[in-house]
Amino acid sequence: MTAMKMHSRKKPATMLAGAVLLMLVLSAAAACMPINQAGETEEETREAEEKNSDEQETPGLSADETSIIDTGKLEPVEEEVTLEEWAPMRLIIPAIDLDLEVASDRHSYDPDQVGEEPWQFSTDDYNHWIRELMTLLNQGPVHYQFSALPGTEDGNVAIAGHSPSPWYHFYDLDMLEEGDRVYLETAGYRFVYRVSGFEIVDKYNWNPLFETDYPALTFQTCHPKDYEGFDHPERLMVRAELKQVYYLPD
Repeated sequence: MTAMKMHSRKKPATMLAGAVLLMLVLSAAAACMPINQAGETEEETREAEEKNSDEQETPGLSADETSIIDTGKLEPVEEEVTLEEWAPMRLIIPAIDLDLEVASDRHSYDPDQVGEEPWQFSTDDYNHWIRELMTLLNQGPVHYQFSALPGTEDGNVAIAGHSPSPWYHFYDLDMLEEGDRVYLETAGYRFVYRVSGFEIVDKYNWNPLFETDYPALTFQTCHPKDYEGFDHPERLMVRAELKQVYYLPD
């Protein structure tokens, strides 16, 4: 599997050095990027082709069976989209026939009291959060409130879900391929993402869920999915990048 580019929270000095290094890498990549005869980079050409593809009929899932609206029938959003509060979410991944409602752990803890980073909670607060989180995960995927909301601004939307028996919510997540479409519908919008990378990390590694410098969506699930024990030793992370936003009909 292809490793994805991860962005972790670091101390200020480390973040500054990382930002400088990232700017140098991006500058070098831009300088080396071939230009076609129309004056567009190959990356721009590829993104245009992907946008046209997104406007075609949605593959995989049957619209009759799941009431999915073809993206080609939706009006694209041209302005910036910034959501201020959580709203019910619907997750659709045609390539693996997935269509699920996404809950939120926003009632599992009060950020004003315990902070916004579960990995830094006290033992009691962490255990309370885990108990509440497991109840939600047993029902379906869960959006972490410490992560970003969908939008066109930089940020990482983090969603966790069970893969093993008896839930199987994210069981086929490892079957996705780069370029597969992911639809996240919320607050009257359809956010269209493209899978861009995969990574298997230690179960205590939260780095892939931290903020990104582009609009991203990251899935977290247990790995290996057929592990016979109770406490899976690793996590599969799947990263997707935002490509387009559309209005959903009222």
